[in-house]
Amino acid sequence: MGTESNTLTDREALEHLVVDNDDLLELEELIGRFNIFDALGIARVEIRHSNFLAWLLDPAESHGQGSIFLKAVLMDLFKQAPVDKRPLSPVDLDGLELRGVQVRREWRGIDVLITSRNPEFAVAVENKIESGEHGNQLARYEGTIEQEFPDLPAQNRVFVFLTPEGEEASSEHWVPYSYGDLHRVLGRCCRANQGAIGQEVRVFLDHYLHLIRSQSMDDPRIDELCKRIYSNHRQALQLIYDRVGPVEGGLLEDVEQLLRKGDVPWHVINRTARRIVLVPPAWSEWLPPIGRHGDDKRLWIVWNVFCHRGQYKLGLEVWDTTDHDVRMKVIKAMCDEAQFGCRTFFLTPETKWNRVSMIKVAAWEEEDELDRDKVLDTLKKKLAEQLKRLERLPDVLRSILG
Repeated sequence: MGTESNTLTDREALEHLVVDNDDLLELEELIGRFNIFDALGIARVEIRHSNFLAWLLDPAESHGQGSIFLKAVLMDLFKQAPVDKRPLSPVDLDGLELRGVQVRREWRGIDVLITSRNPEFAVAVENKIESGEHGNQLARYEGTIEQEFPDLPAQNRVFVFLTPEGEEASSEHWVPYSYGDLHRVLGRCCRANQGAIGQEVRVFLDHYLHLIRSQSMDDPRIDELCKRIYSNHRQALQLIYDRVGPVEGGLLEDVEQLLRKGDVPWHVINRTARRIVLVPPAWSEWLPPIGRHGDDKRLWIVWNVFCHRGQYKLGLEVWDTTDHDVRMKVIKAMCDEAQFGCRTFFLTPETKWNRVSMIKVAAWEEEDELDRDKVLDTLKKKLAEQLKRLERLPDVLRSILG
């Protein structure tokens, strides 16, 4: 199939998309199967995912598989965690029988809490699918576990930050874990125990694993098909998007192009499905190379453009540095300087990043028609305003760093 001609009428473009389109048929076969989680409307609802995970990981639950799912996930989690955050090694765990296990939901606000009497440990799971961190919730949960389990060694208190992409939490005490990790571990566990797992549980798990794969994981074949369909049927797809597409769809890509191709191009550090991390090009000239993340150690004060739940927001963050005291002094100075308009969101030396500013750029309801040009123009103005407010930041840093 060649690239679609711009001379096609809208009707002809749609006909080319749906008639004798083998790529589209294959894509539908990969992603269009019935899924009970989609049918019940809970595919993106964090609390429902947490309920299912708690059910699956609880050895006493009705799936009848004892601790096989729990041990498989914990072994993989402990394998990925730094040595100083492991209650025991994955090898040791494999040879043990877990006794006195409890799996609790929404205990003191913690999404999933797993405790074991022998061997003794507590695993707190914070599950984030659509939402991000808010307030100082992670620090609160750490304090709650410490208070409720005072005799438990710090190494036996494990904190897990579960997200679709395995994002790092603001606190270094939390071990990042992804839904891709869950898919890999649970899939392997199902294959290894295929003869023992009942048919009803297998079907339920198969639906869940397919949901994770389609919504939270990269799939090279799906990516290839999507690119080819888009290349060959761009006119039809743009027509569909213009008429019924989600209001935020594709806007983040437009934002990135605005940033990269403006009068003064911004340096885009990273882009995910929901945010863009960036810095003004001039900042890399005066920021000292004291950062601890990424290849360029100069990029430790950064901006984020967030797209989440019908809102576009602009956030300013201070990432971890080689000297915690310096970072705390920089944050304090940024917040003390009234002109900067900053305030502390996460302010402890242990956190890997501290958000000091969050500004709403645009908001809309699902049924609204989004004015993309207006959003981009507003974002451009907001960025210019914030840079103006922070123009004295180099002087403040120099006074701190000497």
